[in-house]
Amino acid sequence: MNRLSRYLFIECAIALSSALLILTLLVMLPRILNLVDLWVNKGVSINVLGQMILLLIPQFIVSALPMAALTGILLALGRLSQDSEMVVMKASGVSLYQMLRPIALLAGICALSALLLEMVWVPNSFHNFHKLRGALLSSITLNLKPQTFSHVVPGLTMYINGHDQKTHTLQGMLIYDQRQENKPVTLVASSGKLHHLENGTAALFLTDGSRHEQMKNGTYRQLKFATYDLKLGVSLGLGDVGRKRGIEEMSMSSLETIIDSDDLEQSQKARLEWHRRWAFPMATLLLGVLALPLGVQQSHRSGRSYGLVAAILTLIIHFFLLSLGESIANKGLISPIVGYGVPTFMMASLTLYILINTARGRQFKLAIMLVHLMASIPLKLLRPGSAIGKKS
Repeated sequence: MNRLSRYLFIECAIALSSALLILTLLVMLPRILNLVDLWVNKGVSINVLGQMILLLIPQFIVSALPMAALTGILLALGRLSQDSEMVVMKASGVSLYQMLRPIALLAGICALSALLLEMVWVPNSFHNFHKLRGALLSSITLNLKPQTFSHVVPGLTMYINGHDQKTHTLQGMLIYDQRQENKPVTLVASSGKLHHLENGTAALFLTDGSRHEQMKNGTYRQLKFATYDLKLGVSLGLGDVGRKRGIEEMSMSSLETIIDSDDLEQSQKARLEWHRRWAFPMATLLLGVLALPLGVQQSHRSGRSYGLVAAILTLIIHFFLLSLGESIANKGLISPIVGYGVPTFMMASLTLYILINTARGRQFKLAIMLVHLMASIPLKLLRPGSAIGKKS
C-alpha cells in the first residue's frame, strides 16, 4: 500500500470509527434508558446493568455498521473535497480505481467484522442477555414487597398482602394482566407460589381466587377457581434448564439443522434468519464502496450536504427494499433468498453503475438538484415575505 492509499485509508477509518461510535450510541440510547429503569426503580446493581448493556453492544454495532461505513467515508471524502485535496489528486493523475483500493479494503474489513458479529457474537450475546434478564426478573419476583404495587414482570401489575419467607408463599394477591392489550384480565387469589414449568420459565400457582375479564361486547365475565397457573414467561435461573434457544440466539449450524427439519414454520423462520445474517455484512460492503463515487462527486458548490443527502437517500432506499423483501418472505409469498437477494443484487448493480460512470467523469445531476433544493428550503422559509419571516 503506497503513501496515498495509506492516507486515504487512515482518513476514512478515523471518520468511520467516529460515525460508528455516534450511531451506535444513538441506536442504543432508548434501550439503555429502559435498562436504567431497572437500576432506579427495581434496585438492580450497577454491575448487572453494565453486563446487560455490554451484551447488547454487538447487536447495535451490526445495525450501525452499514450506516457508519457510508456516512463516515462520505464525510472523510467531503473534507478532502473542501480542502481541495481531491482536486490535487485528480490533477496528479490519480484515478478513481486507485482510490478504490483503500476504500474497498476498509469496507471489506467492516463487512468481515459484521459477518463475524452476526455469526458468533450476536447470537451468544442474545442468549446470555436473555438468561441474565430472565434470572433477574425471577429474583425480583421472589422479592415482591408486601402492600406495594409492583411491575417486576412487563405487562403485569402485582400486589401482595404478605409474604411467608419460610414457604415462599405469597398471600392476598391481586394481579392485573395487560400483556394482551385487547384482553386485560384481573386475578384475585388468597395465595400463590412461584414455580417453574418444564421449559424452564416461571409461573405463579394461584389458589382459591377468581378471574375477572371485560368482554368486547360490553359484558363482564367472572370465573372462580380453586387453582390457577399463571405463566410469567421469564426464566427461573441462569442455567439452560429446559429452555430452548430462540432463532436469533442459534448458531449457523443450528439454523441449518432447523432448516432441514419437518417443522415448516420453524424452518421458514430459521431460513429468514440465516439469510438476514448475510444481508447486513453485504450491505456494509456495498455501502462502503458506494461512498467513494458519491464522495468524489462532491465539490465546493455542493459541499458536504451532497454526501449527507446521498447517504440518507441511499440508506432509506436500501433498507426499505430489505424490509419489504423480508416482510414478503415472512408471509411465504417468496423465498427468503429472493427477499434478501434481490435488494442486495439491486444495490450491487447500482454501486457498479455509479462507480463506472463516475470513473468516466459523469455527474449525477438529480442528486445535486436534490441537495440544492433541500438547502434552499430554509432560506425560502426565512424570507420576509414567508409565513415564518412575517412572524419574526
